[in-house]
Amino acid sequence: MAVPYEGRHFCRVFAARVLAAHGVPLPAVAKPERATDWERVPKPEPLAVVVFHTGAAPDHVGVCIGRGRFLHVEESSRSRIEFLSSPLWSSRIEGYYRYKGEK
Repeated sequence: MAVPYEGRHFCRVFAARVLAAHGVPLPAVAKPERATDWERVPKPEPLAVVVFHTGAAPDHVGVCIGRGRFLHVEESSRSRIEFLSSPLWSSRIEGYYRYKGEK
């Protein structure tokens, strides 16, 4: 069942819930490079966070689920799975980040 959008920055709340279900804490930081226990990785992998530029700064996140797909929710929409290679998202990718702490 798709989760409805619940307000500003809900993409982060949604991603945190998805990751928490797998024992992974999502840090509450505006800039991914400031997150302790997380590292930038060169390619998507399951449970990595993908950060997108939809404005002037990185402002949208999703959770990589494998096979080139990610799960996210955005304004005026419900949660959904999309391809990282889609024209809408591929040019907006800021980077991929993986939790390196203990699970």
